[in-house]
Amino acid sequence: MAKRYGLNKGEILRHRREIRYAFRNSRTVLSSDYLVIRYAPYGQRKVLFAVERKVRRAVRRNRIKRKLRELYRLNRDRFPVGIWILIGKGKLADLRGEPPVDWEAVREAPDRA
Repeated sequence: MAKRYGLNKGEILRHRREIRYAFRNSRTVLSSDYLVIRYAPYGQRKVLFAVERKVRRAVRRNRIKRKLRELYRLNRDRFPVGIWILIGKGKLADLRGEPPVDWEAVREAPDRA
């Protein structure tokens, strides 16, 4: 039995072929000052965490990825089945708490794909 709030390694997108598929077939669902969320239809729920290239320091990049993982982990039930790409922006590293997310847009993503 999986932990309710755990992040399974099987959910994280790791293979080059799947990552290529995800970026070619995804579209932007949400774009804000803090993050970009993209969605691609897929048979199971997968997620990819990335940071935009403008963020130069490894400490900041790692902090942003930790925040993205935590955002996904606590709100997994709000993400429908498919491939989700969460791209963090530089401002996210300085933000206290969760970034503002339009969960309605996320929930409707599969319908508009």
